Amino acid sequence: MDALMPCDSAAYAHHDTATLADLWHRRAALSEMEIAQIYSIVMQALRAYYPAELRGLPEDKEELIAQFFYSRVLRLDFDQRASHASADSAPSTAYALCAYFRRFLIDCLRSASVQRNLSIEVNGVQAEVDARPHAPDDPVATALAEHSLDERRVRELARAFIATLDPCDRVILVGSLGASHDRKGGLKSVAHENEVPSYHYRARKLGVTMKKDATPGCFAVTKIGRWIENTLGIAIALENREVILVVLNLLALEAHE
Repeated sequence: MDALMPCDSAAYAHHDTATLADLWHRRAALSEMEIAQIYSIVMQALRAYYPAELRGLPEDKEELIAQFFYSRVLRLDFDQRASHASADSAPSTAYALCAYFRRFLIDCLRSASVQRNLSIEVNGVQAEVDARPHAPDDPVATALAEHSLDERRVRELARAFIATLDPCDRVILVGSLGASHDRKGGLKSVAHENEVPSYHYRARKLGVTMKKDATPGCFAVTKIGRWIENTLGIAIALENREVILVVLNLLALEAHE
């Protein structure tokens, strides 16, 4: 499961979500303090994210994050193409920020100066880059579209999936991914408060916690994993990591008290 969840979403608090959206919309006129604040949010979300594209670039990760921040967040790169994204769009989650950063890396790989020095043996990265002729304005929507899905449909199916869970599993989902995930005491506190028995076992069966040595195959046989594969039609595989993260985020948004 860890291999499928590289973003530091656990450390990405709900107040950061609202703050990021606010700062993102005002990014053309931020104060020095606000610039430092949004930079901190970006760094926190990306610090545990290591997409394969990093291996094909000469710069280290911190330098690439800095370039991403100034060119794509603050938009200080005047040579970049005009954006056709909605004026109201903004990455509101750690997952979305990871997707935006990965698209930035793909753009870097596509640049002529990098292409000349890029080895064709970078674990298939070149093939993936060539398969993406244009960097999308909304990488989250694009990740879903590649599987014939959109946010509305995934959230609708997420609500239907949650409705099939028994009350104890719903508590586990809310306490791990949903509205109560950042409550003091974590999942243990939520489970005890709601008198959920064997919550460790239930959490693993549901797919919200996994053993350290778990593989994608282990996640695929969980309730959430089977829902992603059987209902959404997304194979639980490392190459689908990005869209799986988006789906988990949308499932989390539907997990309410």
